[in-house]
Amino acid sequence: MAMVNIPVEAPMTEYLHAKASRLNIPLSGTFELTPVCNMACRMCYVRMTKAQQEALHPLRTAEEWLELGKTAKDRGMLYLLLTGGEPFLRPDFREILSGLHRMGLIITINSNGTMIDEKAVEWLKETPPTRISITLYGASDETYGRLCGNPRGFTQVTKAVRLLKEAGITIKINCSLTPYNAADLEGIFEFCGKEELIIQATSYMFPPLRRDASKIGQNDRFTPEEAAYYAAKIESLMNGEEAFLERMEQKKLEGLPSDTGDDCLETEREGIRCRAGKCSFWVTWDGKLLPCGMLPIGGTEDVFEIGFAEAWRRASETAAAIRLPARCTGCGLKDQCRACAAMVLTESGDYSKVPEYRCRMAHEYPQACQRLADEIRDGACRQNRGGNHS
Repeated sequence: MAMVNIPVEAPMTEYLHAKASRLNIPLSGTFELTPVCNMACRMCYVRMTKAQQEALHPLRTAEEWLELGKTAKDRGMLYLLLTGGEPFLRPDFREILSGLHRMGLIITINSNGTMIDEKAVEWLKETPPTRISITLYGASDETYGRLCGNPRGFTQVTKAVRLLKEAGITIKINCSLTPYNAADLEGIFEFCGKEELIIQATSYMFPPLRRDASKIGQNDRFTPEEAAYYAAKIESLMNGEEAFLERMEQKKLEGLPSDTGDDCLETEREGIRCRAGKCSFWVTWDGKLLPCGMLPIGGTEDVFEIGFAEAWRRASETAAAIRLPARCTGCGLKDQCRACAAMVLTESGDYSKVPEYRCRMAHEYPQACQRLADEIRDGACRQNRGGNHS
C-alpha cells in the first residue's frame, strides 16, 4: 500500500492557538452556512432536508455572514472554517467565500466533494481556500449508496479530487468509519496513498444531539469494542504495520494500562481541556455562537442580533464553567481516551457522568491493539509459508 500523508499542525499555528487560549482571543472560527445536505449519511449530527430547515429558520444571507466575518476578524479571528451541511449547495457560496477571502482570513472548507465540478473549480481558483477537506465515505459507489444514500458518490468525489489537484488546491481527506463502510477502510487508504492526499480517520461517532436531543449515547455506529479495534486498525494504516508492531512491543515493555477500574480515582473535577470557548468558536446555521459545534448547549441568543463580542463573551463563560467527571480527571487512561466535554455531554447527558461508550472504547483499546498485532503477524506467517511453497 502506498504511504499516506498524516496531518500535522504547524508549530506557528500551535503557538498562536496556545497564546490565544491564554488571552481568550477568538482566533479560530467555524461558520456553519447551512444544515442542508445532498446526502443522508446515517450518523450525521446536523443534516436536514431543505423543507426541515425552512420550517425552522431561514438561512442567513451572504451579507450577514460577511458582516459577521468582519466583526470576528476585528476581534482576532484569523482562521475560518466554512462548513455545513454541504456549503456548495448555497447558490451564494461563491459570494461568501470571495468576500471572506478578501478580508485576508486563512480559510478552509469542509465538503462532501460531490458538487465540486469544473465550474466550481474555476471560481475556486480565483479565491482559493488554504485547504478543502473532503469526507470520503467509502471506496466504491456501492458503499456510498449504503451509507449516504448516494449511489454515485465515490465517482463524484474521485472527479472532484482530480480537478482540485489539477487546480493546485490542497486537499485533506476525512474518513468517518462506521459499520456501513468499515470493509472499505483499506481501499480508502489505498486511494489516498495513490493520490498523495493527507488523511485523517476516526472510528468514533458523536451522538447526534444537535439533530435529535433524545439521542443521548446513541448513534448508528460501532459497538465500543468494534470502535476500539478499528481505531487500532486506523493507526496501523496511518503509520504502517511495521511501526505499529514496534509500538506494540514498546508498550509491552512499559506495561499496558490495567482494566480493573483502580485507575479511576475520585478527585477534583477538571475543566475543559480543548480550545473550545478559549480561542475557538462555532456559529450554527441559524446564528447560535457555540464553544464547539458538537456541544448542543449555550448560544441561545442570536449572534447576528446581540453582536459577536457579546456572543463570544457568553460562549467563553459557558466553556469556562464546564467541569468534567471526577472519575475521568483521575483516570490513568485519560490521555489515551481524550474524552472531551462534547463527548461527555452527548454520551451521558450530564457533565458529571462518565461517557460510558468512550470509556469502554478506551479500556478496550490495548486489547484491540494486541488482537490486531496478532492478526498482522499471523498474516505475515501465512504469507511466508505460501511463498515457501511456491
